[in-house]
Parts: sequence; structure tokens; C-alpha cells
Amino acid sequence: MNLLETTGLPLFWNLWVLALTLGSLVLFAMLALGSLSRAASADSDEREGDGPMQEHRINGVRQPDTPAPRAWGILALATLAAALILLLGAAG
Repeated sequence: MNLLETTGLPLFWNLWVLALTLGSLVLFAMLALGSLSRAASADSDEREGDGPMQEHRINGVRQPDTPAPRAWGILALATLAAALILLLGAAG
């Protein structure tokens, strides 16, 4: 069963939703890959453009300015893969 044929919506709206969905997934992929590359660069001694690690205060608590854990980036990519599988399964 083809999802695009059974909705009864004009072609414009089908393409509009498809463009928004794919655009969101592309931006999400860029964010996840950026998070992974920042985590990898924080592990090395040579960080490009980041300068020395700075600390900041939130509610009186000192917190280092560190990137997100690598596992979060991997989970984000797994979520992206699941979203693409579901999208392809619904379209086909």
C-alpha cells in the first residue's frame, strides 16, 4: 500500500510534508554529526578554534564547558536511522 496514494490530499501537500520531514531529518543529522565531531575533538589535545576550555557558573555551581557525551551522538544517529526506516516503510 502506497501512503501517498491513499491520503486523498493534493500532491502539493504530500510534497510539502515530505520536504519538511526530510529537511528536519537532514538538520537533525547535521546536529548529531556535529555533536560527535565536537566530542571527538574534545578528546584530542588539538582543538581547532575552540581555544582553552572555559568554565561558567549556573546558579552558583561551577560547571565545565564540555561537549555532550559521545553516547548521546550515537543514540541520535540511531534515532535518525529508525526515523528513516519508518519513513521508507510508510512510503513503500
